[in-house]
Amino acid sequence: MSEKKLTIADVERLLADPSEDARAEVAAKVATHFKDVELAPRERELAHEILGYLVHDVAVNVREALSRCLNDVPEAPRNIVLQLARDIDAVAIPVLECSPVLTDEDLVGLVYYGSPAKQCAIAGRPQVAAPVSEALALKGDRTAVLRLIANAGAIINEEAATMLVERYADDADVAAPLVQRNELPATLVERLIAMVSEQMREYLIEHHEMDGRVAATLEEQARERTTTDAIVRMSDDDMRALVTQLIENKRLTATLILRSACAGNMRFVEAAFAELTSVPHDRIWRLIHDVGALGFRAVYARAGMPEALYPSFRTVLDTFHAVRSSDGSLDLPLFQHHVLEGLREVYEQVEAADLDTMIDKLGRLAAPAPAVRNQNVA
Repeated sequence: MSEKKLTIADVERLLADPSEDARAEVAAKVATHFKDVELAPRERELAHEILGYLVHDVAVNVREALSRCLNDVPEAPRNIVLQLARDIDAVAIPVLECSPVLTDEDLVGLVYYGSPAKQCAIAGRPQVAAPVSEALALKGDRTAVLRLIANAGAIINEEAATMLVERYADDADVAAPLVQRNELPATLVERLIAMVSEQMREYLIEHHEMDGRVAATLEEQARERTTTDAIVRMSDDDMRALVTQLIENKRLTATLILRSACAGNMRFVEAAFAELTSVPHDRIWRLIHDVGALGFRAVYARAGMPEALYPSFRTVLDTFHAVRSSDGSLDLPLFQHHVLEGLREVYEQVEAADLDTMIDKLGRLAAPAPAVRNQNVA
């Protein structure tokens, strides 16, 4: 008889040879049948009986063998897989990591009542649905939370992200990678960025005895750089919501707008000036890009922007219009190279090796540079 056939002889072998190795070998054979062999009704019934016997085996290595062999089998009996998932960590982890048999409801329960190791295994599954992510955000061990955030196959919705922010308000290791998640709302991303940069300022003051004003400047610069990077991934609606929140929290600075312009992100520049001046978006585009220098000059003044930075904005816009190709694409490295050269010509007294440093120094030229406020000009 073929070795692939599952027969009553396998049951008899379990009774005749009670060694752990024999039981582990039969466990692997039974599990393989579910994956590789089309079982007849009687064979399937027999396989269920054997699995039901082995899942309660006193030997851990037998149950481990069963878990490893069933972890990717869609046809595996759910009651058996669930029993394995509730077992000790060494047995449970293989099925928790990838078994397709476990439902979201199963996984949520296992997060709530499972060990940190089990939570970590669930957090690393190829796909983690929103309800499971919410459970991990609420009850998960920190190691599991970090693995969840790093998992591209996990859906972290606003509810889960908000819970993570509330639980780990002082943990930059959680907040920093969470900022990079594409699915998070823009307003939550900005809140996370502000939280991380504030922690940096407090750390500099506490551990390096840095002057509070210097630390605050570094905090603002770090926040602006991270926000500029995050803006690239945002939709127009998210970007406009972000601009509104930045204004409300007095974090829409002239240098943040300038950084975005230097990054080639004119969508944010347009959204910022539209909100600051209460000018409709279609009209603000024409004023910035089509009407010429006088159009942007009027917009800039109405937005209440610092006069010391106007030449830098003018340089960036002129370079943008000169470098952008006819199809609207932008060679960003080339654009940024010409922007830096142009700024060096305009601000001869400022020495900077890169754009970020240049903007940092220009910000000091414009000091005091509080957050820009809406002038409410129609």
